[in-house]
Amino acid sequence: MVAKGQRALRYTSTTALPERMRQMVEAQGQASATPASNSMPCAPRKPRRDSEHNEQVVFFNRIRTLALNDPRYAAPAQRTFAIPNGGGRSKREAGRLKAEGVTAGVLDIFCSIAAGEHHGLFIEMKSMTGFASREQREFVSDSLQHGYAAVVCRGADAAFAAWRTYLESWVLVCSARS
Repeated sequence: MVAKGQRALRYTSTTALPERMRQMVEAQGQASATPASNSMPCAPRKPRRDSEHNEQVVFFNRIRTLALNDPRYAAPAQRTFAIPNGGGRSKREAGRLKAEGVTAGVLDIFCSIAAGEHHGLFIEMKSMTGFASREQREFVSDSLQHGYAAVVCRGADAAFAAWRTYLESWVLVCSARS
C-alpha cells in the first residue's frame, strides 16, 4: 500500500531488478553491500528552502490574527490575497498559465481596499536577502503612476508594517462612521 502523495516503485528491491539494470546499479556502487538488505537505495530529500514562501505565510497568519482580534481589520484581511505568479513550473504549465494571463513582474500580494489617494496596495514579498527583478521594479513604478500603492518588502515584518500603515486612514474613516 502506497501512502497518499508517494509514488509506487516499480521494483521493490535490487533482486527484483532485471539483470542488466542490477549490474548497472552495482557498478555505480549504489547497490547494498550486505545481502540482508535488498531494498532500493534512494537519495535523501533536501528540505525545501523557500524563505519568501515562509515569510508570506507568516504575513498572512499575522493579518488573519489581527482581523480576529480587531474587527476593523476584518474586511482588509479578507480582501488581501496572494497572486500566484512565480515559482518553478514545467514548460507546459508555464505556457498554460501565460495563456491564462500570468504576467512576469506582477507583485505577490494585493489588498483591494482603497485607502487615502490609492486604489489598492501591491506588496512584493522578498526574503531578507532577496531583490526585486527589473520587471517587478517597473510594475511598482507603473502601479504608482496609476494610483496604486506598491512596495517591495524584505520579510513578513516589513510587509505587515506597510500593510498596517497603508490601512491607517481607511481604519480611521471606518471608525468615525461607527
